[in-house]
Amino acid sequence: MEEKKESRRRVLGRFWMRVIGFFLIAGVLLSYATYVLTPKHDYGICSMMNLYEQEEDSVDVLAVGTSLVYAGVNTNVLWSEYGIAAYDLCSAEQPFWVSYYAIREALKTQSPQVILLDAKASAYTRDYSKRGRTILSTYGIRGLENRAGAILACVEEPLEALDYLLGLPQVHNNYGSLTAEDFVLPPDNGGRGKDWKGFIEVDEVESHQRPSVVATTMGRKLNEREEAYARKIFELCREEGIEVMLVGIPNPDYAADQMYYNALWNVAEEYGFGGIDYNDPDLRFGLRYSSDFADWQHLNVKGSVTFSRKLGEDLRERYGILDRRGDEAYASYERCAKKWYEGYEFFESA
Repeated sequence: MEEKKESRRRVLGRFWMRVIGFFLIAGVLLSYATYVLTPKHDYGICSMMNLYEQEEDSVDVLAVGTSLVYAGVNTNVLWSEYGIAAYDLCSAEQPFWVSYYAIREALKTQSPQVILLDAKASAYTRDYSKRGRTILSTYGIRGLENRAGAILACVEEPLEALDYLLGLPQVHNNYGSLTAEDFVLPPDNGGRGKDWKGFIEVDEVESHQRPSVVATTMGRKLNEREEAYARKIFELCREEGIEVMLVGIPNPDYAADQMYYNALWNVAEEYGFGGIDYNDPDLRFGLRYSSDFADWQHLNVKGSVTFSRKLGEDLRERYGILDRRGDEAYASYERCAKKWYEGYEFFESA
């Protein structure tokens, strides 16, 4: 009798082992299928995925925000001319609710001295994120808690989040546009490799006029959700002992943003943080609106070099960021910059 019970236990044990094994294998295959079908755009997903490839505690300045940042904060210039170890953790039209969860995820492996926070999201009036932006902004987050938090913050109704949380239902139709690069794990970041620090080159040139604005300290009411998550960011950074430098990236559309930026600065001051609005007409650092922009918002490569030289000066002056050049622990920054300047030799500093 005892032998039969023991035999039955062994049979049941093997059965449940097979069941568990099946679901584990199925889970791995479905996860990989989701990864393959997820668009590997460098402007969002790849910058998050690539952060996990960086050495721990190797980012001194974490730049977080919208496309204005990844097109404007040239990490290669900051490294080559100032030795600043900076990383752009950005996505297109990134709202503060995504920035908050991206920062939380980044702090698992990095201990930045300064977070550069893009002010642009303060001018956004939508309460929730569009489908495409939700995928771009959240599918690169590996941590389940922060990925789920970001997705839930992007949608109006919790039930809407289910397909995003599962992943595959939102991207399964992408099979028709797959390329060989989609199967590579981790992604190759547009051919840049894992040394890449998130800066995205915009090569177009579009002539604009310097924004004609009347200087004012008046603020315009922020979207309530944007303000709430901006406050969460400030609270998190204060708790972690991280400086926040608000940044207004130069852009020809600034007249529409000025009062929103003023309101954001007022909120930041409550937490002891500040920053620089580089659209201030009193700041003169060589930026040319006739040649330094790719479109009505984004700096082109030439503009990113001019702006980042000024940004590097201010970071060193305000926060005493260390010069990491020559430190072997930061060799990936040197490799990244060297590769970048091979394609843009005209901008190499003397």
